[in-house]
Amino acid sequence: MRLFQKSKTLLEVMVMEKSKVVDMLKNETVDLEFVKKDGTLRVMTCTLQENKLPAQVDLEEHVQKKAPNPDILAVFDVINQGWRSFRWASLKKVNGEEFV
Repeated sequence: MRLFQKSKTLLEVMVMEKSKVVDMLKNETVDLEFVKKDGTLRVMTCTLQENKLPAQVDLEEHVQKKAPNPDILAVFDVINQGWRSFRWASLKKVNGEEFV
């Protein structure tokens, strides 16, 4: 019988937390707190709920052909009514809870 389980690495914990944040965004409006590239702290109320996203346009005309970046997530800012993105490494809080 094994008494101790292998502890998760920080990377495994972050991956789990990322998926939890994405699930939250798909189901509700979420407050994210992160540090912008210029070093300022930003709080953004955002979502990925389909019923709150703007109507889609023909993306072929507007999207550049480039590989997705797993370090960045694009979300819809419900206050400013526009698409914004943030770097996972800069995320500090999700709905007031620390992001690990």
